[in-house]
Amino acid sequence: MVPDPTDSDSSGADSPDDPSDATYDVVYRATRDAIWDVVGTATLILFYLALAGIALSIAVAGISQFLSGSGSMTLGVVGVGALSVGLFAAYRIYALATE
Repeated sequence: MVPDPTDSDSSGADSPDDPSDATYDVVYRATRDAIWDVVGTATLILFYLALAGIALSIAVAGISQFLSGSGSMTLGVVGVGALSVGLFAAYRIYALATE
């Protein structure tokens, strides 16, 4: 039996059990934001991992050349700068992973 739209019982479309358009929009936006938060955080962690790897490899090469005496002062400064970038990236990875 098909319900008549003129019936005034509580089984119509206005019952509290049926999701309204506003509820659907709120749930949709919350789900979309949660998914993009996860994807964005994972992408940011991968970016910081790559940055840390590159910066720390430059730091090791620059500082080791400077300490062995075969490199110039500029190479030492570049190594220390790369070390600071690598440590910052490592800190950001830790901060993002423990949020």
